[in-house]
Formats: sequence, C-alpha cells, structure tokens
Amino acid sequence: MQLKCPACNAGFSLEAALAVDAARSALLTALQMLPSPLGALLVQYLGMFRAAGRALSFERVDKLLGELKPMFESGTVTRNGLSRACPLAYWQQGIEKMIELRGNDKLQLPLKTHGYLLEIVFGLAEQAGARDERATETQRRAGVNRDKADRNLQRIETIGRVRADMDLGLLTREEAERTLRNAGIDPEEVL
Repeated sequence: MQLKCPACNAGFSLEAALAVDAARSALLTALQMLPSPLGALLVQYLGMFRAAGRALSFERVDKLLGELKPMFESGTVTRNGLSRACPLAYWQQGIEKMIELRGNDKLQLPLKTHGYLLEIVFGLAEQAGARDERATETQRRAGVNRDKADRNLQRIETIGRVRADMDLGLLTREEAERTLRNAGIDPEEVL
C-alpha cells in the first residue's frame, strides 16, 4: 500500500511508515529509561540539532547519543584534553541551561556539535571540584583530622596508663574502670 506525505506529496510504503514509527517509539522508550527527567530533556536537546523544516534522521540521533553515552557512563566530562568528574545531575543542569538559552533565542540553531553543552557541563564540574578543594583545604587548615588523631592518641595513652597501673598494683579493677569511664572509654572493651 502506498501513502502520500501530507507535507511534500512524496509517495512511500506503509511498511516504511511503520518502520519509522517503530524506530521513533523505540527511541522514546529508551530515553524514558534514563533517570527522570534526563530522558525528556535529551529529547528536547536532540531537537536543537534539527534544521527548521527538516527531520532529524535516526542515524544522526544514534551518532549524537553515541557521543554522549561514554561520558554519561564514565561519569566524566572531557574538554580541551582535561577530564573532570561529572555525575548525571551536571548533564541534566547543562541541558536545562541549553533549553533556557534556546527559549531566550541565545543559541544559534541548529547545533552542529555538543561543544556548547560540554563547555557548560565542564564548567559545572570545575566549580564543584573547586568547592571540594576549598572544603578540603579549610578542613586541613582547621585541623579537623588532626583533632581526631589527637583524641585517638589520648584514648590510647589513657588505656595504656590504666593497664600499666593495674599491672603494677597501683589501681584496683574498680578504680581502673572508673578512670576509663571518666575518660569516656567503655572499660569492657579494653580490660
């Protein structure tokens, strides 16, 4: 059976129409399997690669998704030879930013590459890395880990002193237990 395209009057078979519908349905199902709302956002993002008045071929969609897939799976983004940790949440934020820019007519469409998305996502990953580094540096300066080590050392010294005093007969078991409890140490764990 032959059908006519309502836009251009070109003829095509019913089998071809069903194949295209099946491919579209399979693609939408696959995108819906991604964490919400990433799949729906990707559909909008892919639409940015479509020229006005033209359809985006399934081969092109496959190529575009194939370029993003390794980065999604590895949890990294690479730009200009540098790689950064990049969870899916950053990709989601990046695509949301692209959609916002498209809505404000600040993108030149159709897109040719993922370059602009990669710049946005890499920037998000860089900011997160800088925040983590500042937090680590702040903790190091504040001596957060040093305080914990000091408390552990003090605990070990107290236990050692109490055990030695018991061995020398300077403390009874009851006195040793009381000393350990006063130091915040459970005597049953160490005696």
